[in-house]
Amino acid sequence: MDLSAMFSDDQIAVMGCFVALAACGLVAMLSFHFGSAGKASQPTTQKTLAFASKDRTETSTDSRKAA
Repeated sequence: MDLSAMFSDDQIAVMGCFVALAACGLVAMLSFHFGSAGKASQPTTQKTLAFASKDRTETSTDSRKAA
């Protein structure tokens, strides 16, 4: 089957672009499926740390004026 006899050069180029986009989508789907982002998240046993903070009771009375 000769594509150049059925389609113009521009039409073949457009079909090639669609095939390339489909291939990129397939690679992205496989990468997500087999990568770390596609795996089910497991509950972690991370502990949160409480940091002591100073109470800031200063009042904000800055009086800035334009020069």
